[in-house]
Amino acid sequence: MLWRTALPLLGCCACVSTGGVAARGHYQTPERPAAPEPAPLLVSAHLSRFGVEPAPMSETGAARMVEGSEASEDRLVLVFAHELDPTTIDPRALAILRADGRRVRPTRAFLAPADEGDENRSLTLTGNFGSEGATPVAVHVIGRLYAETGEDLQGLDADISGPSEPDRPVVVEQLEPGPRRCPDARGVVRSYWTDTLTGVGDDDLAGIELRLADGRTLAPSGFDDQAQREGEGEGEALDAGRADDNVLDLCVDADVAVVHVRFAAGLFADPGGVPSAAADVDLSPNPGPVP
Repeated sequence: MLWRTALPLLGCCACVSTGGVAARGHYQTPERPAAPEPAPLLVSAHLSRFGVEPAPMSETGAARMVEGSEASEDRLVLVFAHELDPTTIDPRALAILRADGRRVRPTRAFLAPADEGDENRSLTLTGNFGSEGATPVAVHVIGRLYAETGEDLQGLDADISGPSEPDRPVVVEQLEPGPRRCPDARGVVRSYWTDTLTGVGDDDLAGIELRLADGRTLAPSGFDDQAQREGEGEGEALDAGRADDNVLDLCVDADVAVVHVRFAAGLFADPGGVPSAAADVDLSPNPGPVP
């Protein structure tokens, strides 16, 4: 009998009238703002070159997936939004999808072109990634790879641009000058590019426009962290030296923040001689990848 009398009591409690005023209408409930889209952590993947195609297997005619020398293999450059933890870099953590549907893995993975202690965002992969008839189209992080912040990068992917695509900036941020970074300047703008920059010279400074927060515009006072060689022919394939990489620091002779950077087309070239792309980049207090 006890359980029979409990049921009406529960029902009565459930039917208590609120006087026709819903809680949501009585109390102001602000709408939650939409969560911002997360910034892509793998901001670019660029095939710097095709290497020497391995001899096909006599039985099938298919290319052999053999390891060659670093100089003879295909070369793919990745740029991440954050510094990488060098101790977690492993070629087995990455896979490349080709246009013919085949999946291949790199034979080597290492920090490059830029490999200084505060520039560990660029990862170079070498291997047999395909050919003109079966180009690599996407790269995937399939294993454990970590940022210096401890963030797990497994699951990231990016489309791959081909060797004929021009070099372009993908991350641009403002830094403080230091003993090893534009020591005589009052500000620094650092840019990460999709591939190694060559042909950097003082005559290129006029092709870069910095807009300051107070409305003024000026050119950088100099370049840093990049080899500078004069007299290289436009459109020629260039041998990148040890000082050439994909990071370019712009020295700024102003204390005011830089809010916008414009790069003219064809200022620099990649190792294959392809002129760099034009770019307009807005800088924010929380820098992220270039759209």
